[in-house]
Amino acid sequence: MSRRALFLPLCALLACAHSQPTSPPPTPASVVISPEATAAMTRAWMAQNEGDAAKGHAELRQVWDAGHQFEEVARGAADMAAASGDTVMAMTWLERALDKGLSNPGGLLHAEALAPLRTLPGYDALVVRARKNALEARRTWGVGAGLERSSPKEAGLSEPALEELLKAAEKSGSAGLVLLRHGKLVGEWYFGGETHRIEAMSATKGMVALAIGLLIDEGKIPSVDTPVSAFFPEWKDGLKGKVTLKHLLNHTSGLAAKRTAFDIYESKDFVRYALDSEVVDEPGSKHAYNNKATNLIAGIVERASGEKMDVYLARKLFTPLGIRDFRWDKDPSGNPVGMAGLQLHPVDFAKVGQMLLQGGTWQGKRILSASYIQALGGAPSQPHTPTAGLLWWLIYEEGMSVTLGTDALEQARRNGFPEAPLARLREIADRPIPQGAFFATFVEKLGDASLLTAFMEKSAPHNFKQHVEGPPSGFAAIGQGGQRVLVLPKYDLVAVRMSDSDGRVPEDVLEFSEFTGKVLGLVRPAPAAPTAR
Repeated sequence: MSRRALFLPLCALLACAHSQPTSPPPTPASVVISPEATAAMTRAWMAQNEGDAAKGHAELRQVWDAGHQFEEVARGAADMAAASGDTVMAMTWLERALDKGLSNPGGLLHAEALAPLRTLPGYDALVVRARKNALEARRTWGVGAGLERSSPKEAGLSEPALEELLKAAEKSGSAGLVLLRHGKLVGEWYFGGETHRIEAMSATKGMVALAIGLLIDEGKIPSVDTPVSAFFPEWKDGLKGKVTLKHLLNHTSGLAAKRTAFDIYESKDFVRYALDSEVVDEPGSKHAYNNKATNLIAGIVERASGEKMDVYLARKLFTPLGIRDFRWDKDPSGNPVGMAGLQLHPVDFAKVGQMLLQGGTWQGKRILSASYIQALGGAPSQPHTPTAGLLWWLIYEEGMSVTLGTDALEQARRNGFPEAPLARLREIADRPIPQGAFFATFVEKLGDASLLTAFMEKSAPHNFKQHVEGPPSGFAAIGQGGQRVLVLPKYDLVAVRMSDSDGRVPEDVLEFSEFTGKVLGLVRPAPAAPTAR
């Protein structure tokens, strides 16, 4: 089963013999997966995370039998059954998922959880069905429609650099890679699979920010400086009365939050959970990556627009861009999740990036104001973290480095983090490391990627320190697992990389922290060879 997001604040730095019946076309995103199914998948993931796949399987079987028969439920149940050793049941679940439109042949070919099934009779036929579903879904829902094509040569991309990028993308477990240059589609690569909806993880937050911009353009929200209390009057007093939309959008709200999202997933209403939490720091006084704050924005969008956030964005953003095949998770109370939960095709995500690169227009029509896009990703939105825009992250080409401070190490030590990995981490403490190399270096010193979550929790509230030089060249939506939408106006380039978190590569490899540098290598001249003396 695809891993549900842990939502670590690394996003700020690295700026989831059988018959062959004819399957019906996949269900379009306008039919949203039920909150009951989403909640059951979350409970199943948490059970699996605790080592009880059988319990997770039971959760999914129960919600399926109750009538919530979605592709994602069946696909997750297949993983759980396989992990429990019931390969026959796992095959049955895969067939059910295919009947509901499962369209990810690459996942069937590569997902670690399905390895015990691949030698069974009939498995190859399931892969064929998944590929057929994918091609049919693309035709039915017009995935990527409206994009002209060009070759890498016509686009002025370095072909050796492109070959290097594609090799690295495949090695890092990428599911999809898309490049647009000068407004044209240079290429899509799916590494043994086909295009399919992929969980955007925290890159979902980038779409949440666009909802606020659209509402400002409509006059339904005065500005990003509007206080939260304008929508939720119960926040009019004390520190809560000082929190503005901008604070929610740039992670400076001061709202009490943990580094991971486990507590959020245990709540029944993500918006109410945020509203009922305390503001513990003076708004604007410090940067702290905050999933609760982003979930609260979903409630604000609904209050301002009169529509659920996913419905509003479908009408105001996705429909004008021709994006029809997407899905958005909801909490048990029916609120669309803000911190993550959007699933869409990489090429359609690239269309959003292209609209932003074009200053908010698409096919000659204004979608979003250029002034809001400038606020979103043109300059730092707060003084504490130079890469923070408004739920998008600024990209700097030169001189960007990350430092692990001794203060974070000492906080982790006080909270009981093991001394052995701390000793290794002290070797790189207070030493700036180039951004592209930081994550790999950090995990190497940590010694075990599974310790990452514990370190982030135990080192809170201390963050990694960033240093940049020069102006930003662009901005990005970033999510765990190496989900990236890069918008590079300086080079008239949009690049999207997405992955399925299916265990095919280790978590640190899946992040593909070199992606931005390799994309820039497509358009920047190679360094001159040293002159012989």
